[in-house]
Amino acid sequence: MTKIYLRTGSSPEHRRAISDAIHEALVDVLGIPNDDKYHIFHELADDYLISAPVAFGLERRREAIFIQSYFGKRPEEQLKRLYAALVANLGERAGLESRDIYINIVESPSANWWADGRVLDPATGFDERIAADKLPSTS
Repeated sequence: MTKIYLRTGSSPEHRRAISDAIHEALVDVLGIPNDDKYHIFHELADDYLISAPVAFGLERRREAIFIQSYFGKRPEEQLKRLYAALVANLGERAGLESRDIYINIVESPSANWWADGRVLDPATGFDERIAADKLPSTS
């Protein structure tokens, strides 16, 4: 599940491009099943999405988006690959600059999730459709 926060005024096409870019990165890097796509958009008025005009030495733009994704614990290196893929995809598909993108991952164990039809592999605790090479190492 991913929540995307942005300022009001985006087009349906822009939101779809953001969604597609995020999903592509999650599938490619984490190996989530292609049909496991749940994105919730929150469009907020300027007074409800407040950020510093300059942060970490970079001018921040109105186009900024805040992405919060929930999934099970992953290794730091995999998260770094995910961040890079998200930034690249959002640039290519949605025209965002890296300075426009804020990402927050919330670790949520598989046991905290339920959806009819979902089957967890008892050995890994992850969806049985995730390829072994995309799963966190157990060593």
